[in-house]
Amino acid sequence: MRTSPAGKTASSQRGFTYAAVLAAVVIVGIAAEITYLSTARIVQADREAELLFRGQAYSRAIASYYKVNRSYPRNLDDLLVDPHSPSRRHIRALYQDPMADEPGQGWLLIRSFDGGIGGVASRADGKPIKTANFPVNLNKFNGAKTYSEWVFEYVPQPPATASRPGG
Repeated sequence: MRTSPAGKTASSQRGFTYAAVLAAVVIVGIAAEITYLSTARIVQADREAELLFRGQAYSRAIASYYKVNRSYPRNLDDLLVDPHSPSRRHIRALYQDPMADEPGQGWLLIRSFDGGIGGVASRADGKPIKTANFPVNLNKFNGAKTYSEWVFEYVPQPPATASRPGG
């Protein structure tokens, strides 16, 4: 019978260290998976917030362009430098789609009735985390199933007609 340096028989200690190491590996693996999932969720939420910011910036820029020129821009570069007035800018920079799968993958351009750009949308088909509690002007995003349903567009309001008193 073999004995260990501590004087105990080797058969009573056999396998205990292996089981302890195996349990530690499982616990570390579970902790790493939880950390990864929570980090991925935080990153996705940050990208969603950035998509909302950039999409609204494009929507405001298109509205500004339309109000000044009475037409929609023909391409996104017209928002950066207005072809009708080189000193006028409607947007600070041309933003990339933060949800794009590949770098340089552009926005989905929403065409207006005159062929210009009336809005933008992401090309991403991922499922959003945020599905409710949008700002009032973005209530149409409530319940959207994909990011591509988040359409940031400018639709001019018809002029208000003056109502006659008593009629």
